[in-house]
Amino acid sequence: MRNIWFTIYSSTKDDYKYIGLNDYRTLLEMLLISAVQDKINREKKVQKIMLDLFPDLENDKVEYFRELFYKKKPYDGIINISISTKDIDWNRLLEQERKDFLIEKWKVLFNNLSDDYFVTDKSEVISSLEELKNKDWKIINSPFKKKLKYNKESYSVVIDITTQRAQLALKRISDEQWFPLRDYDASKIHTDANFKEFELEGDKLTLVYKNIFNTMFESPAVFDLREIIK
Repeated sequence: MRNIWFTIYSSTKDDYKYIGLNDYRTLLEMLLISAVQDKINREKKVQKIMLDLFPDLENDKVEYFRELFYKKKPYDGIINISISTKDIDWNRLLEQERKDFLIEKWKVLFNNLSDDYFVTDKSEVISSLEELKNKDWKIINSPFKKKLKYNKESYSVVIDITTQRAQLALKRISDEQWFPLRDYDASKIHTDANFKEFELEGDKLTLVYKNIFNTMFESPAVFDLREIIK
């Protein structure tokens, strides 16, 4: 079964009001899958759950949201709520304040869904969201199952994603030392670091893109391990 897409929408004309939001969006899309998805009733055929941010909206559209979704199936599998940011200056918020704001708005959404949207008590969903506030918003994963063998050592190719940046790196298995390869914008990690396999020829490590558009318009990501692992 496909993952539910938890995301945040804001108009491109308001991008200057939400600097850095894209990076938080990318992380939350992954964090909410592990925190909330298994508590959602998949018989509702939910495909996407979304916060829509509006800087000129007076209040969150809670009543309208309930009219659309309370004890009903979402149209086309999409659940979305219009959220007011009129009294919030996102660009001046500290990182913890941004996390608190976003989690509180996700709580508004889930608190106003009927119980039939959940396979657990709704309070468990809210508790899972509350726990996210105090967690380090950081995800480390590997695009490959197999390990890289180089100079009698084994390495994992890993991607470290935070609200500040995403970093592609090698992690040596024997001592867990990291060797950075390249930094990316966190919001673009799924497109810019969309790799399907790696190839090692001597000291040259090549990461091969999965997406056909990357292969058409970009050269493979190539790294000289003599310069990286010293």
